[in-house]
Amino acid sequence: MSSALKKRDEQIKDFATKKIMEAERLALIGQLSANVAHELNNPLQGVVTFSHLLLEEHPCDDPFYTDAVEKIVGQANRCRDIIRGLLDFSRQRKPDKTICNLNTVLENCVSLLEKQVLFHNIDIVKNLQIDLPMTVADPSQIERVFINLIVNAAEAMDGNGRLTLTTFFNAKDKTIEIDIKDTGSGIREEDMDKIFDPFFTTKEVGHGTGLGLAISYGIVKGHRGNLLVKSVEKQGTTFTIVLPVVSSEEGNGNGHNP
Repeated sequence: MSSALKKRDEQIKDFATKKIMEAERLALIGQLSANVAHELNNPLQGVVTFSHLLLEEHPCDDPFYTDAVEKIVGQANRCRDIIRGLLDFSRQRKPDKTICNLNTVLENCVSLLEKQVLFHNIDIVKNLQIDLPMTVADPSQIERVFINLIVNAAEAMDGNGRLTLTTFFNAKDKTIEIDIKDTGSGIREEDMDKIFDPFFTTKEVGHGTGLGLAISYGIVKGHRGNLLVKSVEKQGTTFTIVLPVVSSEEGNGNGHNP
């Protein structure tokens, strides 16, 4: 009995140590990201501005010149997006919470995305619980999580497949669960433990910064929730957002920004 207890205590200690080390590592990455982003932002703004001016105010009949400047503009804009992602990751603000309907937030995200070319051949199925309870959350932050996961799902299906969105109230745990399920390529088993790591991505070079899931994970944790994933290669992936049902009184006493 004593040996079993000792073994359990050692396991708990090892787990706590790993969590502390992970938190310290993420804090260092966040600080480094902020510093790098600030140093690069000002000169990059000059590149973005003047490359756009070259295209707009100095048109040229030489296709080589035009193509070259367009490539400069495209890559400069990509660098700008990466820097914005770095700043968002390093400066995750406290949620500005208000009482909201998560079905409505999810519906708004779908209406923003469904007309885009990427979604033209995707069948979007919505299974939204009609009597889903209201909860206290930051709608703009939750919207960002939804959009990140929905776009990732569409890209995993190469713009062709079925996207199933489900909301469900778990009365036992007093939580709201939001499933975002795709029929895409799935995630390799060896990558499952790394998908929420900052800068980890399985996308091709030039597509994605590897920060979307890390930012989404941080937002959900900031709402005292959890972000779970299940995946089978060549069959699809399901991300589940679990958020507590919080009353306005509880929300005001838990990191609410006036």
